[in-house]
Amino acid sequence: MSAASIALQMAAAVLVLSAAVLATEDIVRGSMITHHSLHPPYIADWWQEGIPHWEMGGDAVATDSFVRLTPQKQSRYGWIWNQQPNENPNWELRMKFAVFGKRAPGADGLALWYVAESYRQHGGNLFGNKPDFKGIGLLFDTYDNDGLRDNPSVSLVVNLDGSKTNWDHDRDFLGDATFRCNFDFRHSTVEDPVEAVLQYYNKRLTLKLRMARRGVDVNCGDTLLELPIGHYFGATASTGGMVDNHDIISIEVRGLGED
Repeated sequence: MSAASIALQMAAAVLVLSAAVLATEDIVRGSMITHHSLHPPYIADWWQEGIPHWEMGGDAVATDSFVRLTPQKQSRYGWIWNQQPNENPNWELRMKFAVFGKRAPGADGLALWYVAESYRQHGGNLFGNKPDFKGIGLLFDTYDNDGLRDNPSVSLVVNLDGSKTNWDHDRDFLGDATFRCNFDFRHSTVEDPVEAVLQYYNKRLTLKLRMARRGVDVNCGDTLLELPIGHYFGATASTGGMVDNHDIISIEVRGLGED
């Protein structure tokens, strides 16, 4: 293939992505759906009953300002799962989070999920989830296993029927990802978090990543995909020999295309 042909294909891909991004910006966003959303303060008024509509476990703990899925200690796993199935065919999820540690490099990472069933056991080897999940996951992968210096990275992995059980950790999911981008989410903080904006509208899934204080705004990727209703939102994280804090600050879910 000639250089000119490659350039034309790349330009076409950019135009498609740009059109998708512009389309998502024109979508009517509904009100926040309380029973799918998660926001501080977490323990000020109702800690005895837990976090409404959510269940957390493993090594996860809540403070008033955030939910820490893992501390910066070795071999830790934590999760938080929404207890209500999603009944919205078109939706937007905004997650604010922070990943940081005292030493470099950090690991392993965290993941955002939309899956048929939640995994509430200790030791799931896919950032705290089981490998045969049914649905989709966004993998925020900190550690550079293959030495290509392209981490931290963010990968969308799709496993709608749960048939895939082997994931290529050694190559940082390069061959597994439906789309992937490089984004330095490590060294974010509760005061300066990352915001992941995941939109699903008319069978198109789009991901944007933002760090407001640093003026960073990245279109990570988009893809056509048919997702069912009735799945659950959740987040998991894990550490191995390398460690980081993985903190969820808030999750907001809205319907799209609703006046």
